[in-house]
Amino acid sequence: MASLLALAGLLLAAALFTRFPVLFLASYLIIALLALAHIWVWLIQRGLHVHREVTPRIFHNETATVTIRIRNRSLLPIPWLSVREGLPIRIATHDALRRVVRIGPRKSTDITYTLTGSARGYHRLGPLEVRFGDVFGISSRDLIIDTAEFVIAYPEIVPIESFHIESNTPFGDMRSHQRIYEDPLRVVGSRDYQPGDSERLINWKATAAAGRLLVRTLEPAVSHEVQIFLDLNPESYSRQWKDPASEMSVTVATSLASFMLQNRQAVGIVANGLDPIYLHGDRVASQAEARRRMGKALPHIPVGRGRSHLMSCLDLLARVELLAGETPSKLVTTASQNLAWGTTSIVITGLRSDDLFAALTAQRKLGHRVIAIFTDASAANLSVSAARAAGLGAFAVTSKEHMRVWRDDRTSV
Repeated sequence: MASLLALAGLLLAAALFTRFPVLFLASYLIIALLALAHIWVWLIQRGLHVHREVTPRIFHNETATVTIRIRNRSLLPIPWLSVREGLPIRIATHDALRRVVRIGPRKSTDITYTLTGSARGYHRLGPLEVRFGDVFGISSRDLIIDTAEFVIAYPEIVPIESFHIESNTPFGDMRSHQRIYEDPLRVVGSRDYQPGDSERLINWKATAAAGRLLVRTLEPAVSHEVQIFLDLNPESYSRQWKDPASEMSVTVATSLASFMLQNRQAVGIVANGLDPIYLHGDRVASQAEARRRMGKALPHIPVGRGRSHLMSCLDLLARVELLAGETPSKLVTTASQNLAWGTTSIVITGLRSDDLFAALTAQRKLGHRVIAIFTDASAANLSVSAARAAGLGAFAVTSKEHMRVWRDDRTSV
């Protein structure tokens, strides 16, 4: 365009100097062409509407379709329009999508692509860059749409058939084979009074009808409130196993939470990692900046139950990332302050530490049942041995196949 302006100016100057009509005509034509091109592009821009439609959540290995809708509301055609969409490389086959289309007046077109939930995460889409121009190729405009739009890819859920947890709480919502705890709200019948039975269990109406002393028979039940502590401090994992072991920790947390919630247990999750929600869609340059933005916040989902609660847990477990700073022992100590007595605490981490064992022992003394799960293959078995020697329940889970220890109905922790 600059060269055409220079040419028009040169022709106009020559026309004024020589007074040749053809030079005036040529300069006027070039100026008119430039004006027409600018007006064309300006009208196109006024009538151009671009937006993205995306499925916000996808399960592991499922696909989501992203649609870029481009609508031309002007009376002029768009001779050419190029689109470049930045893609999240972990769930896309390319780093960017590139397309060139032509759109008629009052017409629209869709550009679609798919993303596969092969890697969990909070994946940002874009930026979306749109470039268009006139039919002569003289004038063009660039639009950059960098709104914070994300796709949540859920972590893998490994099926678990059985994970028995003996509760310290005598009342609850699940049937139990532990006869030591009986729920007074679960009456299943009556039986003859025996010496030692509590007077509170006497069924006076049944006694009057039968003419002998009868007591209520109660169904055993336990309350299974479970708090999952997910350790995502990079220092809790060995250098060579940091990435696979931390991802295995997330998979274990996801699988356990899904299993327990499907069995009507109350589950909460707390992690010491980075939750991008706290960044409000901003990009950060370093872990130090992310730590500063997070402050003392711990990503968490309070103890709850139900289908909607499960989805909230999956959302959190999809988003959280490794973040240095908060040690697992401090995580356990801080997040356990408001737990109900008898809650089972499951700590999922990479490697053992003396501070962690001290924190878990303190929780056990407070009436909580404590289970430690180690996922770092470099020393998981040694960590389990040390934990059991300290009187803690412990498992080594360094691959999905190791979860078979929870597929046996006889497994109890």
